[in-house]
Amino acid sequence: MHKKTILLVDDDPSVRKLLQAALEKNGYKTENCASGEEALGILHHKKIDAVILDIILPDIDGLEVLKKIRFHYGQLPVLILSCKDSETETVLGLEMGADDYLSKPVRYYELLARLKTAIRKAGFSPPEEAERLFIHSIEMDLAERTVYIKNEPVKFTYLEFELLALMAKHPGKAFTREFLLSTVWHDQQFVGTRTVDVHVRRIRKKLEAHGQNPNLIETIRSVGYRLAPEPK
Repeated sequence: MHKKTILLVDDDPSVRKLLQAALEKNGYKTENCASGEEALGILHHKKIDAVILDIILPDIDGLEVLKKIRFHYGQLPVLILSCKDSETETVLGLEMGADDYLSKPVRYYELLARLKTAIRKAGFSPPEEAERLFIHSIEMDLAERTVYIKNEPVKFTYLEFELLALMAKHPGKAFTREFLLSTVWHDQQFVGTRTVDVHVRRIRKKLEAHGQNPNLIETIRSVGYRLAPEPK
C-alpha cells in the first residue's frame, strides 16, 4: 500500500521532529524543511500528498506559500499550523485555500484526524507535470530547459525560460507584474516590477528574431501580461 508523504514546513526543528515522529508512527512518510523556498523546491521535485504549513517562516510568509501551492498544485491538501490563533488569522487562512487551520501547541490525535479527512476529501493525486510544452510553434522541454521556435533552438536565460514557461503553462491567463515577480524571482526585496517588463521585452525580441509574432505575449493594461491562447 502506498504510504502518503507529508511535507512539514516549520522553522522550529523541535516542532518538525515531534510532528515527524507522530506522522511516521501512524504510517506516513515525511519530508521536512524550515522555509518557504525549500518547501516550494521540494514540491517541484518530489511527490507530496499533503502539506502541514507554519505561517511564520524566515523567508516567504506562509500564506504566500499557500497561494503559490494553490496556483501550481491545485487541490493539494494544506493544513496550516500556527501560533497565530485569532479568528481573523483563521478566516484569512481558510479563505486563501487552506483545508484546515490548527493552533500551536497542536494535539497530535486531532492533527492526524484532520489530516486524514483533508486527504480523503481531496482525493488528491499530484498530476505528473508535462515534460514538454507546445504552443504557437514554440516547444519547451522543462527537464532539459531547452526552447525551440519553429524547430530552431533558441537560447533563453534562466529567468526568461521560467517566465515564458509559466505563461505557456497557462495560455490566456493574465498575470500581474507583482505575481510574476514573486513567482519567478521569488525575492522581491531587490528588484522591481520594471524587471518583468525588461525580461518580457527580451523574450519578444527572441520570438521576433526567429520568425514568431512578438505580440503573442500580450500586454494587459493596468494588469500585466499573458501569453495569447492558441486560436480555436
